[in-house]
Amino acid sequence: MEAEFRELDKDDAESLIALRLSVMKTNPYSFTISENEEKRTTKENIQRAIDSYASSSEKIMIGAFNGSLIGAIGIERSYHEYERHKAMLWGPYVQEPNRGKGIGNSLVKKALDFAFTIGDVNMVTVETASKSSEAIHLFKKNGFTESGRQNNALLINGDYLDLLYMQHRKSI
Repeated sequence: MEAEFRELDKDDAESLIALRLSVMKTNPYSFTISENEEKRTTKENIQRAIDSYASSSEKIMIGAFNGSLIGAIGIERSYHEYERHKAMLWGPYVQEPNRGKGIGNSLVKKALDFAFTIGDVNMVTVETASKSSEAIHLFKKNGFTESGRQNNALLINGDYLDLLYMQHRKSI
């Protein structure tokens, strides 16, 4: 599938909210917040977050577009002095009809490429629910390995889930 990839701008705020809500309906284990919490997020808050990312050289939100926003990912360098060698990935979120077409894979690759151009960043971390088998497969396919697990970290619809910690180290 052909998709255009670009950095999100504040005009994409409503589309990002809609994308996240859409993915929450089809894959609720992709998030550590509930649909109710997401619905309380305002367009203005998302615009501020997008602006914050756009004005920094140490973080980025990337969108995949095919006429409209069909996927998104974010990555940001750690702010703490002892963790400046790491960046944290969130997402990727891809709408159900567009999954399995390489969009998520392209988003992850673009985020990794960005992260490893930041100063001395040599590790990217991500957290994912143990039931997110598609996400786990995608991350492993892109060189992530499991580095830890927090048992019963999430309680979603009465179901306890482990939270997996994964990391990708820069090739030297």
